[in-house]
Amino acid sequence: MKIIEILKEIKTIDFISITLMWMSFLIGIKFPDWDFKMRLKHRNILTHSPLILWVLIFFYKTQNLNNNVEIFRFIIMGFSTAIGLHMVYDFFPKSWKRGALIYFPVVKRGLGVRGSKIFIFLTAIYSIFLSIKYSKVIEELLLLFVLCGYVLVKSIKKEEKFFRPISLYFITLLVGSALKYKVIGDFVYNYSHYLFQYLTRYLQMD
Repeated sequence: MKIIEILKEIKTIDFISITLMWMSFLIGIKFPDWDFKMRLKHRNILTHSPLILWVLIFFYKTQNLNNNVEIFRFIIMGFSTAIGLHMVYDFFPKSWKRGALIYFPVVKRGLGVRGSKIFIFLTAIYSIFLSIKYSKVIEELLLLFVLCGYVLVKSIKKEEKFFRPISLYFITLLVGSALKYKVIGDFVYNYSHYLFQYLTRYLQMD
C-alpha cells in the first residue's frame, strides 16, 4: 500500500471542525497543570486522569440526537489527544519524587512510584486511543498528528526531552490508527514486511 493510496482516502473537514479541535487541544494540553491554579496538589487525580474526558463523552452520548453532536466529537478528539500528549511528557519526569506522583485529594494519599508510572502510562495510551476512536476519517488523525508534532518540537527547550515522548506518542498513534483504519494497517504491514525482508537479506550478506 503506497502513501498515495492513503492520501486518496482523505476527505475534507470544514474550518469550524478544525477550529474546535485546535481550541480544545490548546486547552487540553494545559488542563492537567490547572491543579496549580485550583490550588490542588500537583499531579492531582482530578486533572491528571481521564475524568474530564468521561464528562465530555457523557455529553456526546446524551446529545446523540442533537445536531450539535459533532461539536462534542471534535472537542473530545482535540482534548483527549492533548491529555494523552501531556501524560506522555509526565511519564518522563526529571525524577520520580513527590511532585511527580499521582495524588488522591479525598483520601489525601498518593500512589507510589510504580503505581504512578502505571497510571500515567495507561492514561496516556487510553487518551490517545480515545482520539482515534472518535475520529471518522484519516484526515482528522493527520490533523492531530500535525498538532502534536508542533507541540513536541516547540517544547524541546522547555521540557529538555524529545525522542522518548515523541516515540511513545507516535508509536501509540500509529498502532491505534492501524487497528481502526484498514488502509493504514495495510501500509504498516507492507512496509514492516519490506523492512523485515531487507534486514534479513542484509544480515545474510554478513
